[in-house]
Amino acid sequence: MYNIGILQLTQNLDDAVQGFKYGLAEQGIATQFHYLNADGNVGQLPKLATQLSEYKVDLIFACSTPSAQAAIKLEDNIPVVFTPVFDPVGSGLVNSMSLPGGKATGVAGMVVANAKMAFIQRLLPAAHTLGILYHTADSNAIVEVENFRKLPSPGLNLVEIPIHKAEDLSNLPDILPAEIDALFLPIGRVVEENFPTIAYYTDTINLPVIASHAPNVSAGALGALVANHYQLGRECAIKAGEILRGTKAGTIPVDVVKTPEVLLNNFTAQNLGLNLPVDLVAEAAEIFE
Repeated sequence: MYNIGILQLTQNLDDAVQGFKYGLAEQGIATQFHYLNADGNVGQLPKLATQLSEYKVDLIFACSTPSAQAAIKLEDNIPVVFTPVFDPVGSGLVNSMSLPGGKATGVAGMVVANAKMAFIQRLLPAAHTLGILYHTADSNAIVEVENFRKLPSPGLNLVEIPIHKAEDLSNLPDILPAEIDALFLPIGRVVEENFPTIAYYTDTINLPVIASHAPNVSAGALGALVANHYQLGRECAIKAGEILRGTKAGTIPVDVVKTPEVLLNNFTAQNLGLNLPVDLVAEAAEIFE
């Protein structure tokens, strides 16, 4: 019987936890779980991580970047498996994706830029110019924008629209370039949390919005290509199984999202006067009406 610690920042990633538990059960690994949740309070995570170490857990499953950072800072040599961390290298969790080093590995929540760009082109085949609205103080957003810049042949003209604080979104009518055909929102807390403001202004000018945060689609974005958190949890369980059988976490490569899900909003499409492509409709994990 293994003692497994689960450290969460919020309950938003409960699907990943359920996938992780199911994945361990699939392997026939007998476990006792110690579940601690910070209820959104990042400052509580180091204390909760210490509490898990006092339970003498064999491994910590850390959901979110701050949870993983708190877990790897423990003095105890407790292996850590994380998800859906967007940038494991940039956040200091691993040395590299192929050879993490240290005591952590996991599955990144990043859907690669070329997959997102291909999705946008399929969803909006008539679009020529794509605006990218991002918060300049968000490290994850910066990484995603940089990944889009590096695309060898993006297929769309890219126009960056940086904001420096949430209040800048109130000036969206003034800062949105007239020539863009759609607006892409990279991953990023400020943009995600203020999506209603973005939707209010883009609705008035019939501008399609492509999100990176799944809840933004049900709230009015036209679509998104996102990670399935339950599946990420199952993939993390495979890595956890390797560790529990004796493999060092630092030698297990960090994976990225293999099979992202298509989310679409048909109500938004109708308001924009668009028809959702039949092939994407067939692939969609969920279509909001």
